[in-house]
Amino acid sequence: MTTYGTAPQLLGHFDLTATFTEYMHWMYLPVAIKEPGEPVQFSLPSQLKFATPLLSAALDNEMERGDRHKYRYIYLTTRRGYATPGNPLNRPGWHSDGFGTDDVNYVWTDRFPTLFAEGEFLDISNDHLFSAQQFERQIEFRRAGVLDLKTYGDGEFMRLDPCVIHAAPEIPAPGGERSFVKVSFSNDRYDLLGNAHNHGLDYDWPMHERAVTRNDPASAGRDFGHTPLGSAQA
Repeated sequence: MTTYGTAPQLLGHFDLTATFTEYMHWMYLPVAIKEPGEPVQFSLPSQLKFATPLLSAALDNEMERGDRHKYRYIYLTTRRGYATPGNPLNRPGWHSDGFGTDDVNYVWTDRFPTLFAEGEFLDISNDHLFSAQQFERQIEFRRAGVLDLKTYGDGEFMRLDPCVIHAAPEIPAPGGERSFVKVSFSNDRYDLLGNAHNHGLDYDWPMHERAVTRNDPASAGRDFGHTPLGSAQA
């Protein structure tokens, strides 16, 4: 049984104030690809060079954990815009990134930091939609003394596995500029329409429609339905 409600791994504070200034929205851009029998490809567009310290820190940490060569793909998500109450520029609601997979995500924000729910969750379903409802209900009714809601401050870079339950924060009025970076490690092709294409890499994936009711970035749908955790194939 998977234990949800673990804390993220903290990798330290990073200040990108001087380099991450442009408004943008790049979603799951492949920056490294290792297809079977082929050499590793790596390419980072010049306008995303500001993310190099975060990419390097994530790669170094995966190497230290012995997991660097576990994954075929590395993706980069970058967003900067004006966040307002009700629009934090990120996925709403309590959730797990990579639910039902072994994907790993590293996240960073310059302000309005991500909110985490740490503690014991009970009997969480392996269904993508129902589990999200369970996270919401258990946090609503069991937060006092059982689930600790906390943030880790502006500029903190953190490693999240699928057991880390988190949500975008409530943005206080009147809002303000917010920057967000995510580095994702996966063995799945994030091949949904709307995900960014890296023209510096040689690949041509068939892209698939994005369903309204789910947020899995890959068409394999490994985080959806009633498939037991760990039994689905990419």
